[in-house]
Amino acid sequence: MEERKLTCIGCPMGCQLQVIIKDGIVEKVTGNTCKRGADYGKKEVTDPTRIVTSTVRVQGGTLPVVSVKTRGDIPKSSVMDCVLAESYVK
Repeated sequence: MEERKLTCIGCPMGCQLQVIIKDGIVEKVTGNTCKRGADYGKKEVTDPTRIVTSTVRVQGGTLPVVSVKTRGDIPKSSVMDCVLAESYVK
């Protein structure tokens, strides 16, 4: 049995979560004060995702840089690939 401690980002409360994992399956999430916390804890230990927000340079545009953001969550393991791809945008 494994215990992971996380700070929830599901709402502004920032609850300290404890996620109990047994044989790769989430058995219990505690410390949350809302349902979003339980959902976040389960997802974060089984399939972590992130939204990437960054800026890209603009050549010949009105502004030197513009903000960009992924349309939705992407796998956490793909974040660096996403940022690298942004570096080629002009």
